[in-house]
Amino acid sequence: MYGIPAYNTAGLRANFAGSDLIVDTADPTKKLLIQVKTGYSPSGEWVYMTQCSGEHELTEDKFVSDFVVFVNLDRKVGNTHEHNGELDFQHLTFYVVPRAEANRLYRAAVKRDYDRPLKNGGVRKLGNMAVNVSASEMSPYKDAWKIIRGAVTSEA
Repeated sequence: MYGIPAYNTAGLRANFAGSDLIVDTADPTKKLLIQVKTGYSPSGEWVYMTQCSGEHELTEDKFVSDFVVFVNLDRKVGNTHEHNGELDFQHLTFYVVPRAEANRLYRAAVKRDYDRPLKNGGVRKLGNMAVNVSASEMSPYKDAWKIIRGAVTSEA
């Protein structure tokens, strides 16, 4: 994608758990792993990251690959298209984020939502909760394919 040759890990899930794509580097003995997360953002002010699976994500890393590519779909177009391969790139927004930064942003968003009080005074449950980050926080990573390209050439 965008000049970065990558391979799907489809048949290799046991060896590359948590990764969807493998990217060759200048060093033939090293590969970069990419995780892809796709969903709808609630509005243009937010970027959808993924679903939270529970309270453990307040302290543990969510992402394990070298990079995470968050793909946000245009909700209106996504809900109306025919799933026939005609949804083009103009309806997708990409955020290319290094693993450590993706985990930092994700954990901060989970904590923000967890700390937000419920109307009944109870504690928010985190299982299956959509996690969104402000678009302004994600702006350095929008279409930042150069981050992966830089890692591909510097891995020698």
